Amino acid sequence: MDRNRTAFGLAYSVELGEPLRVLTPKQVTAIDKALAELGPYSELRLIKQKGVVRYIVRVESLDISAKA
Repeated sequence: MDRNRTAFGLAYSVELGEPLRVLTPKQVTAIDKALAELGPYSELRLIKQKGVVRYIVRVESLDISAKA
């Protein structure tokens, strides 16, 4: 595994033990980027349409409780 510094910390290059069956390398990169950009109360959802991962949905929650 190779490690490189990025704006988000460390970046990893890996060789997989088996081929990807659903995701493309481009999709893996897009998912990783979306995860890195999420805030502390967030979710990332993948939407599969007709057997293919088609959308990334970002869900972010805001804490609006009064903490004063």
